[in-house]
Amino acid sequence: MVNFRIGRFDITIGNNPKIKEKFKGTVDSVGGEHKSRRYYIGEHSWASNCNKFERMTQAYPLLKQGLLTLAGIVIPEGAFTAPAQKRPVKKSDRNSLSESESKTYALAEEAQWRVEKFNKDMRVNSVLYNTVYTMCKFGSCFWELTEEPKFAFRIIPNQETIEPATGDGVGNVTGWRQVIHGSPVAEWPAESIVHFAWNVSSSSWPYGTPFLTGLEEETEALLQMEASAQEYMHKEAWPYEILSLGNMENRIDPDDYAKAKTAWKNRKPGQGITARNIPIQLLKGGTGQNPLRELSELMTFMKDTIQDGLMVPAISKLYNSTEASAREMTSHIMTVLGQPIQWLIKEKYEEQVIKPYVESIGFSRKSAPELIFESSTSHKAEEAPFWKIMGELKVQTPEQIAEHLGLEYDDKYWIAKQKDEEEQMKLSQKTMVNAGKPADTTEKPKEKKSNVEEWVVKRLTDHVPD
Repeated sequence: MVNFRIGRFDITIGNNPKIKEKFKGTVDSVGGEHKSRRYYIGEHSWASNCNKFERMTQAYPLLKQGLLTLAGIVIPEGAFTAPAQKRPVKKSDRNSLSESESKTYALAEEAQWRVEKFNKDMRVNSVLYNTVYTMCKFGSCFWELTEEPKFAFRIIPNQETIEPATGDGVGNVTGWRQVIHGSPVAEWPAESIVHFAWNVSSSSWPYGTPFLTGLEEETEALLQMEASAQEYMHKEAWPYEILSLGNMENRIDPDDYAKAKTAWKNRKPGQGITARNIPIQLLKGGTGQNPLRELSELMTFMKDTIQDGLMVPAISKLYNSTEASAREMTSHIMTVLGQPIQWLIKEKYEEQVIKPYVESIGFSRKSAPELIFESSTSHKAEEAPFWKIMGELKVQTPEQIAEHLGLEYDDKYWIAKQKDEEEQMKLSQKTMVNAGKPADTTEKPKEKKSNVEEWVVKRLTDHVPD
């Protein structure tokens, strides 16, 4: 083994060559160089940002609709698991496998069943949906892990009060805390927190970037325009009445005028007002002359700008478009936003929840199942025509097709069906001989093409819901 150094690299040549190099980049908002430090309370608080985006979401329904739609697209069918895949082993290496290794992979289905039950007990579908919504709104979502009295997790309440407590020299947070009214009420090591963060940047660190970032001015301007439109309609677009009391010859005393004005304002709908020994006149107002067209066009433009920034089409855009366009818009959202968010959720959940959980119940991490976001039967109906052709062309056997589709192949059913067809063929040939026609023995009995189609349809009907 030979050790030598080239520049910053330590190189070892031997049985196990390695190149060693530490990460040098760091994230430090105050610009100081240090290996580790403790942050003072409020140094990296995101409470003001959370409150701002919460107000925006509640004030304008277009934003809330976009975030809820995105969360629904990311978690369309819920969360499912697939068992850990067995590592392919050559025949020559099969004897060298230890007994413990073979047992670990043999228990993959048992581990999957345990995780499925764990997910159901923890209501993982609704938790993941709320996680995506919170992460999109605030940029981050924090979970708390616990092992006492048993392994579990939850979304931490009051997300805006969570902030980093300690960190290392390369921008990693080593501890988190919750600060309420200026006082720490809880503190966790980084291993006890699952931090789902979207698009962390230098301006948002250590949190993710909210999806509404950059839409603050447009949203505020649109809210002001809507308020102005409401005020405009009240002043200009609706009929109004003016009560005129007195004239140049008959002046109204200021006290009497004040009383009449108060009575006029406080009158109930449909109730009139009376006057004595003074001329009185009721003037009918108009509906205004200035059109709202320019204001409406400006508001439409601002809505489209917000919609483009949010990247999620409004419901009105979907039902006013063609079916193909609506499908294309939904597919586009899934490609540019849905799938990347699914990758983030999958990596965090598998590494920080599923694998620690299977270890806590006595399984190996290698037997931990994989998280998927669609059921195993979701595409079977779409794949059926393809596998039907594969069966008819003899490219795939029925057993292989069943394995690909994740269905159980019924040997007894198809063996009995094949025997029945052979008997029917023999009976047909015997009938032809008795009728004086030569039996065609040069050609083997052909398998009916409908058999494969019947098998695929039968199995899909048993397993795929309508």
